[in-house]
Amino acid sequence: MMAIGLVLVWAHFLAAQTPGRTSGQSPVSVSDGEEIVVIERLTVQESRFDAAGVRFLSGLRPGMKVNEAAVRKAAQRIADSGLVKNVAYQYESLSSERSVALQFTITDELPLLPAQIEIPDADAEDVWAYLHGINAVFTRELPRTQRAIAFYSRYIERFFASQKRPVHVAAVITADESGNASGIVFVPASLLGTPQLRGKNPAASKP
Repeated sequence: MMAIGLVLVWAHFLAAQTPGRTSGQSPVSVSDGEEIVVIERLTVQESRFDAAGVRFLSGLRPGMKVNEAAVRKAAQRIADSGLVKNVAYQYESLSSERSVALQFTITDELPLLPAQIEIPDADAEDVWAYLHGINAVFTRELPRTQRAIAFYSRYIERFFASQKRPVHVAAVITADESGNASGIVFVPASLLGTPQLRGKNPAASKP
């Protein structure tokens, strides 16, 4: 089950609040979400993704002006990728009270399954190179979640759109002899169900 945990730590001018408890420095209320700050540094921990990957997934960059509501929406965008299970964040002042370090703590969605791209008359290596060129979050392994499969499918479709060849992509989950999921194969939706593309004991998943 995907969840987003929100940890708010505004050093100096915004402190975490609990009902019935106040700070000695009259902090700004977290609930208003209106305080504007500048992201000076963005980091990530406990994830297979690096800061560049989190920038891509969240849409945030150092130098951006944000408020708490904007960061909350960015955390939701990370979660919407389907690649992570939990997202938490915290931020604190740096060189000034309006300059912050933003840190995401992410629990990756596991296990990861190896992925293949099987589109007729297309070189899968070209597609993987295109995806990796967009961002390194596109590895050849991904979790078996509908959102992760849809996330990959959208960008695979963008590759073919860039080639003036519209292809609607679906995914097939292959299984081993014991019936355990063993891989994800991206195929044209029009070919879904073709035996040679499905392998043993498959479970098809159309994003």
